[in-house]
Parts: sequence; structure tokens; C-alpha cells
Amino acid sequence: MTLDYLRQSLFFFRNHANKLALIQVPFLALVSIVQYQLLQGIDEETAQVQRSLFLSSALDLALMPVYWGATLLYLRSVLDGQPFTISQALIAGLGCWGRLLLTYILTALAISTGLLLFIVPGIYIGIRLAFAEFYCVMEGKGPIESIGASWASTREFFWPLFQGLALIIGLLLATELALGQLLAEQQNLMMLVSLVVQFLGVVPTIFAYRLYCVMKEDNKPA
Repeated sequence: MTLDYLRQSLFFFRNHANKLALIQVPFLALVSIVQYQLLQGIDEETAQVQRSLFLSSALDLALMPVYWGATLLYLRSVLDGQPFTISQALIAGLGCWGRLLLTYILTALAISTGLLLFIVPGIYIGIRLAFAEFYCVMEGKGPIESIGASWASTREFFWPLFQGLALIIGLLLATELALGQLLAEQQNLMMLVSLVVQFLGVVPTIFAYRLYCVMKEDNKPA
């Protein structure tokens, strides 16, 4: 079953990669360029490095709900048979910026707390909260309500989610690490590889959304 959902997710990605790239890559590239510029020319002073990392992280956090909200709404529009244009998706994504930002922050805090408890609890929490962003964007729920709904609805889908996400994310990380070693001396190429891997991070989201749709279909009143 998990392999079927993976194949369906990859098929969707192949057919819509160009639109998804137009939504995500400009934001990912902007963050990468800013990070690169901030880290260039600074010395080893801890405070200066921390300040640069804080500014780049703040920019990433501020932009993330825009392009991810647009991505999720684009996915839904395709399945509804009325695909958004890029501008429509981005404008719609702005509408859920605040609640999606809080959902991401609370989810990250929960996962980080779990990771501090010997890794496994963090992984478990991450899987159980995999639907939170869908509830937030697709159903307009608030952050706490989205997290609670995800925790409740992922119980029966934990293993398919775990298997699929572990496989996809594991492959992406392994690829980035392998290419990072090969291109260690070629910073520009490494930045490009990192950008591509970040964009491919949409694949696990597509997979999770596929299972979210299955869950909603299973729970639909007869």
C-alpha cells in the first residue's frame, strides 16, 4: 500500500514539478543567496556568526508560510480539477500566513522537544503531526486545533506515513551528503545541489497529502 502511494506521489510530482518549482524555487533561492551573503566576509566572532544565522533563519521562517501555503493550496486545486495559476496560489497562500506560521512554530517546538528525549519520540511526534499543515491550510483551523486534529487522525496512518517519509527523506539526505562530499571544494555547485534538494522536499509533503486525502475519504459519512 505504501509503495502505491509513493508511486502516485512521484507521478503527481513529475506532472506538476514545473509549477511547484515556480512557486517554491524563487523563495528558496532568495533565502540561500541572503544566507550566503550574510556568512561571507564575517570572522569567527561568535556573536557575529549568531547574528547572521538569526537573520537568515528569521527570513526563512517569515517566507516559509507563503510558499508552503501556496504549494498546499495548489495541490488541493489540482485535485479539485481547477488548478491555480502561480499568482493565484501565492495570493491564496498569503491568506493563511499567520496561522500557518504559528502551526509550523508549534510543530517544530514539539518535534524538537521529542528529539531531545533520545530522538525516537521526536520522530514519532513528527509523524503524528504530519497532517497539521493540511488542517491549517485546507480547513482553516487554528494552530492548536490543527495540531490536535493531526494527532487524532494520524493514529491509523502512522506506519504508512513513517515508511514513506523515512524512505523519501532518507534518500534526499543521503544524496545531499554524498554530493556534498564530492563537491566540497565547489561552493557554487554545492549551493545549487542544496537548492535542488530543498525543492525536492515537496515530495514528502505530496506523499503526506496523499494519505491525508485517503484519511478524509475513509472518514467521509456513508
